[in-house]
Amino acid sequence: MLNESFTTHITFTSGDSHKEVSTKDSSDIWSTIMRLCEGPSAAMGIIKRAIIVDELDRICVEIKGRNIVYPAQLGIQQRHWRRAQKAQKRSNKNNLGGE
Repeated sequence: MLNESFTTHITFTSGDSHKEVSTKDSSDIWSTIMRLCEGPSAAMGIIKRAIIVDELDRICVEIKGRNIVYPAQLGIQQRHWRRAQKAQKRSNKNNLGGE
């Protein structure tokens, strides 16, 4: 795998911003995406927008709130994943309640 440099620009609902630079294997960028969409700060609703760009300043991922909006296909996959998580939680609840 190639090591690339990614920069994450985060804008918070308060108007503050934060920039993280990481030189990671491109497959490790998933942990950043998951943290921004599903982590504690996302759950509290304090992230307004996050953009992950590569070393040529091309937008790789754009997140608004907790939702991936770019690339669209990744956003669709995220929605399917969330639906599956909710269905699994409902199923687990029903199984525990039926015993």
